[in-house]
Amino acid sequence: MLRSVISIILLSSAFASGAAGAAPTGEDASWFDPVRLGVALGAGDAGFDCTPGGALELEERPLGDEFPVVRVWLGFEASVGGWNPHGSNSSVMGDIGFTPIFRIQGSGRSGPFAEIGAGMHLLSRTHISDSKAFSTAFQFGDRIAAGYRFGDPLDSELAVRFQHYSNAGIKEPNPGINFYMLQYSARF
Repeated sequence: MLRSVISIILLSSAFASGAAGAAPTGEDASWFDPVRLGVALGAGDAGFDCTPGGALELEERPLGDEFPVVRVWLGFEASVGGWNPHGSNSSVMGDIGFTPIFRIQGSGRSGPFAEIGAGMHLLSRTHISDSKAFSTAFQFGDRIAAGYRFGDPLDSELAVRFQHYSNAGIKEPNPGINFYMLQYSARF
């Protein structure tokens, strides 16, 4: 239930943030980053995961007026991925996701960042492996990541991410699955 509340709050905040203003112009134009595309690869207790995705970054705003030190970013990530479950004789399992993401990073064009997100995922099936099954194809996806933005012409990023899937107790069984991932993205 807590994941549901967090997802709704993040989603509402992202919509409000996007509706509050258009893209910045002039000096503040660098705070707006419209589209990022990337891929995340990882492994976990359910097998191997490959998730190509894209993010629509709504706004980045400085905290403070004269000397902004920190930027705050709120946006959405839409993803399509596949899992190759351990111990399963079946094919790759599909995953479609939508995740509001909150990020904090330094004010420079390059540097470290941290982000959290809680979103919704739809899996192609509930049978994960010979010993693990979800009761619903709908899952919440919680994530936490830390990375580095390089500040090159594509604003390339590299991050490590922990991803957890669970239906938040909507229906049992609810075994949950964790992935440890490496993700790369760039702005287009």
